[in-house]
Amino acid sequence: MSDNLQKNVSNNGLLAQDNPVLQGNFAPVDDEISFDHLEVVGTIPEDLQGTLLRTGPNPVNPGPNHHWFVGDGMLHAIQLGNGQAKSYRNRWVRTKVLEEKTGLSAAKGGSQLELMIQGSGNVNVVGHGDRVLALPEVGLPYEMDKQLNTKGLFDYAGKLTSNMTAHPKIDGRTGQMLFFGYEVFAPFLRYHEASSNGDLVKSINIDLPEGIMMHDFGVTETRVVFMDLPVVFELALVEKGFPFQWLDSHQSRLGIMNRSSDADTVQWINIDPCYVFHPLNSYDDGDKIVMDVVRYKKMMTAPGDDDYEQGSNLIRWVIDPTAGTVQTTTLSEIDIEFPRVNPRVECYKHQFGYALKAGGTHGFSDLLKFDLDAGTTQTYGVGDHCAGGEPVFVESANGEAEDAGYILSVVYNGDTQLSELHIIDAQDFDSKPLAIVKLNARVPFGFHGNFVAD
Repeated sequence: MSDNLQKNVSNNGLLAQDNPVLQGNFAPVDDEISFDHLEVVGTIPEDLQGTLLRTGPNPVNPGPNHHWFVGDGMLHAIQLGNGQAKSYRNRWVRTKVLEEKTGLSAAKGGSQLELMIQGSGNVNVVGHGDRVLALPEVGLPYEMDKQLNTKGLFDYAGKLTSNMTAHPKIDGRTGQMLFFGYEVFAPFLRYHEASSNGDLVKSINIDLPEGIMMHDFGVTETRVVFMDLPVVFELALVEKGFPFQWLDSHQSRLGIMNRSSDADTVQWINIDPCYVFHPLNSYDDGDKIVMDVVRYKKMMTAPGDDDYEQGSNLIRWVIDPTAGTVQTTTLSEIDIEFPRVNPRVECYKHQFGYALKAGGTHGFSDLLKFDLDAGTTQTYGVGDHCAGGEPVFVESANGEAEDAGYILSVVYNGDTQLSELHIIDAQDFDSKPLAIVKLNARVPFGFHGNFVAD
C-alpha cells in the first residue's frame, strides 16, 4: 500500500476533504450508468464469454474518519462475448442504509434476518450454485442478478444465521464452497460448507479467545487453515469509524482442521506476529500444508506507533501439523496485494500466481506474474499515470497449462481520468495486451471480483 493509504488505515480524525481514500480514483462516483457496445482497442478472444463482476466501496456522503473498508457497496459489470465488449454498467447494492441516504428503494426479497452488523456487499462478488452473491466483511451476502439488480439478503434458506466471510474458497475440482464468518461476540468464529449446487451442508462453531478481524483463510483438498492474528475488536473504537486495532499481547497462530470434521477439532500452532489479508493459495504436500500469503509484519496499529511497519511480501508457510511447526520462506519482497491464481487450482498445487503491485502515483501500479517453481517474476506495465486493479484469471478454451488463459484487470487511466479493462495473455504476460476495452466511466478502486461465464 502507499504511504497515504497506510496512514488512513491507522489514523482517525480526517475530514472528508483531507482523506486520501476519498480523493483521485478512490473517490466515489455519483451516478448509476449503463453503456452498450464499448470501444475495443485490439481483439477480444472469442472464448471470453461471460461477465467480469467487481465490487467496492462507493460511499454516499461520507463523514469524518471515513475508512476505505466501509461504505455503500457498488457493483460493476463488464459483459464480454463473441469477440465484443457488449456492455458496462454499475449499480449500488440496494441496502436499507442506502435507501435512508438516497431514497433508492432497498431490496425487499430474500432473508428477513436482522444481524447485529450488516455490511453493504462492498468487498467481493462471486458466482456459485447459479447465484451471484455480493459479499460484505460481516453480515449476510446480497443475492444479485447479472444485471446487478439486488434480489435481497441471502441466508441459504434460513440455514445461515450469522456472518459470512467475503473470501469463500471454491474447490477447483469439486465446486464445493468453503467459508467462515467471524463475530465480535462469542462464538467468535463459525465455519461453513456449501455443496457445488449451492446448498449449505455444514456449520461448525470454532472456539477463539476473543473477537478478531479474520479477513480470509486457507483451504486445501483435505484441510482448512484459520489465521488467528493480532488485529482485535475494540468496542471503544466503534465511534471512530473502524473497530479493529493491533494488539501486541494477542498470540498469532494458525489453526488446522480437516474438511471432513463435523466439530471443532482445530489444532493451533503459534507463529510470529504478523497480519494477512489475502492468501494466494494453499495445498496439501503429503501431511504438510503449503500456504502462500501476502504478509504484513504489522497492521492497524495506533496512530503514532513507531513500530508500525509498512509494506507486504509474498511469503510461503510450510505447516507441519505433526511437528507443530511453521517454516517461513520469502518468495518475493515486492510490495503487493490482491493475489490470485487460476480458479482451477484453488485448493491444489499451483505454479503461478498473479498480483497487483502497490505504490505509484495512485497507490497501485503494475500487475505481476510469479512463476513460483522457477522463482521468476514478470511485469505487465499498465502505463504511465495509470493504476492496475486486481488481476482476475480466466481459463482459455485452448490449452491445459495452468497459465493458459487471460488476466482481466480494470485499469485507471490518470490521463483520461477514466477506466479501462485490460485483457492480457497470461502466457505472454509482459507484452502488449490482447485488448483494451474503453469503459467510458471511472471505476473507483475497489477490492475483489470474479468472472462469471455464460
